Amino acid sequence: MSSCKLQWLIGALYTLLVVCIGIATVIEKYQGTPFVSEHIYGAWWFAGLWAMLTVTACLYMWHRQLYRRFAVMLLHVALVVILAGALATWLSARRGTVSLRVGQTQTAYSDTKGERQQFPFALELREFRVVNYPGTDVALDYQSVIRVSQGKETGQEVMVSMNHIGSVGGYRLYQSSYDSDGQGVSLGVSYDPYGIAVTYCGYLLLLMGIMATLLSRKTQMRALYRKAMQPLAVGVLLLASVDSRGAELQAVDRDIAAKLGTVSVLYNDRICPLNTVATDFLTKLSGRASWNGYTADEVFVSWMIYYSPWEQQRLIRIKDKEVQRLLGIDGQWASYSDFLDEYHEYKLKDALEQMRAGKGRIARKALMEADEKFNVVEMFYRGQMLRMFPYELDGQVNWYSPGGQALPREIPVKEQFFIKQAMDYLTESIVTGQRERAYELIAKIKLFQRDMIGELLPSERLTLAELWYNRLSAPRWPVFLTLTLSLLLCLLVSASGGQSRSRGLRAASTVYVGLLAAWLTMLLAMRWLISGHVPVSNGFETMQFMAWAVLVMTLLMRHKFPVMMGFGPLVAGFCLLVAMLSGSSPQITPLMPVLASPLLSVHVMTVMCAYALFALQVLLGIQGLYQSHRGRTAELQRTTALSQLLLYPAVFLLAIGIFLGAVWANVSWGSYWSWDPKESWALITLMVYAVPLHKGSIGRFERPRFYHCYMVMAFLTVMATYFGVNYLLGGMHSYA
Repeated sequence: MSSCKLQWLIGALYTLLVVCIGIATVIEKYQGTPFVSEHIYGAWWFAGLWAMLTVTACLYMWHRQLYRRFAVMLLHVALVVILAGALATWLSARRGTVSLRVGQTQTAYSDTKGERQQFPFALELREFRVVNYPGTDVALDYQSVIRVSQGKETGQEVMVSMNHIGSVGGYRLYQSSYDSDGQGVSLGVSYDPYGIAVTYCGYLLLLMGIMATLLSRKTQMRALYRKAMQPLAVGVLLLASVDSRGAELQAVDRDIAAKLGTVSVLYNDRICPLNTVATDFLTKLSGRASWNGYTADEVFVSWMIYYSPWEQQRLIRIKDKEVQRLLGIDGQWASYSDFLDEYHEYKLKDALEQMRAGKGRIARKALMEADEKFNVVEMFYRGQMLRMFPYELDGQVNWYSPGGQALPREIPVKEQFFIKQAMDYLTESIVTGQRERAYELIAKIKLFQRDMIGELLPSERLTLAELWYNRLSAPRWPVFLTLTLSLLLCLLVSASGGQSRSRGLRAASTVYVGLLAAWLTMLLAMRWLISGHVPVSNGFETMQFMAWAVLVMTLLMRHKFPVMMGFGPLVAGFCLLVAMLSGSSPQITPLMPVLASPLLSVHVMTVMCAYALFALQVLLGIQGLYQSHRGRTAELQRTTALSQLLLYPAVFLLAIGIFLGAVWANVSWGSYWSWDPKESWALITLMVYAVPLHKGSIGRFERPRFYHCYMVMAFLTVMATYFGVNYLLGGMHSYA
């Protein structure tokens, strides 16, 4: 078969696989994972497509004598080995589950078809325990101690926990679930004697191929680098913000409120200062961390004490006009009392019932947002935001709210009295103006906490760090200021024809980007310090990290590629805007046990760096299309060369991120690839962006206009991977 026919067949098979994987993720949404696992991912025809693509690609590589280019050949051989490992897993691996109870022996497991399969050994659950985050009842880890015996011999004990697989005779056991009484567990079982080893060899070869390609003198990267070295012109877009103030209102003394804000509470399953709760409370209601000149601490504590007048304050933002009509308000701002009619009935009750029944004409999202804000205040009144009195019983720390709720009898009378009365005394001191007594009572609450759980409380250093973090991260105006200044910088760079023509502009832009990077570095470092883990565990954190990565890349590349000083800050600004507006939660929460792995952090950071480069290529693509339209051939060639140069590290970073994610999944739940929607779309993104790297075989990519159009459209796969899966398709990765 000729090279031309082989190339056509490869393109057809490649496209068919991408389309099939994309369709499968949509079908999974409606038909469920078992359906697509059986009829698509596990079907003979799907494996056949991959096999045909691999064989055809190998023939094409031989025809093109790719073996003469070691680095490129190594990359493609690595992909073949990875696919061979996947085939070995598909043909020989066995999976299932085994249920164990303490003291009972089990010699078989149930496979995916529900049939019993025998182990060559016996398993006995010796102990199961849940390890909590210090001072809370939130799970940090699930641990099963299992005794393995074979014949008359009693083997050693094996520990199985989250992110720690138990390996016994080639079988891999991983934590799946546990019984409600804590006396039994369900473990996942995986037996893959060949696939994992072959696939890991492929990953190693891929890493070697990437390094060889980056260092080789025979690849296109050096030629692209030389083309892209000269300055470019740029051009692009964006906007601003609002504020509102009102009349003065009776409130708690600001210093007393701030002092109470340093008291520790249990909130979002972690121990944090009350200021974090107050900031979250006010931000959820009004969208801001302050209101009418009052700090979050003042609003929270004042509402707690002078609740009646604060219920009348219009500080709850309602954007939807239909919801405004139901509440009977004129404009965007409502008070808590606006949600209740004259009979103290909830005004949105009927609309919510109609929505749940599939009726009604008010947008579901708008109605749910308004209902959530009302329930935030209800939670506040129920004391769920003020769990500030810890007490340890039977090794378990429980946190109690102030007031008259029933307390366990095991708590001594003296401590019960303090829990129930301390806040009443504090309220009395504040209302009667006894400042010193108020400070003394706050100090006594802190002392009570220290006596009860001692070193489990955050240190003063951590508390101070969180207070500063809340103060710096809560306001929205820095994001809009960043976008405005970044757009202005982009226009100035465009007007100057590139920064190299203006030393003043070059110096000013470097200072601006440096300050912005330092600000984000400080926020991420403080969040890392407060949470105890790398801040890449949810959508808010990953978008902030992506903004930081873009700025760091911009600073590193500013001398060689001055155009980056125009594009980089703008991309970072959009990332911060998405983090702020996308609905991702900025709250700091403990990690789920399965996410508490360093591999996950490196995996996410690597992938987000790749996405950052892809985002920069979109702006370069828009710039390239503009230059093509204006007939600026020389500038178009340099823009295209820079975009193609960035494509190599972007694709390589994504590939590394994907196989790091596979290793993490293998360590966490015993399978390096499960065709989860996020995995599938990450693979689609990799396959789509890998195509332009083959411009020597696909002539159309030699045309700058076609190349830039493709790169702009290719970013849709990144959007689908990050946002589409998170908010539409779901799956195991939808937390991020």
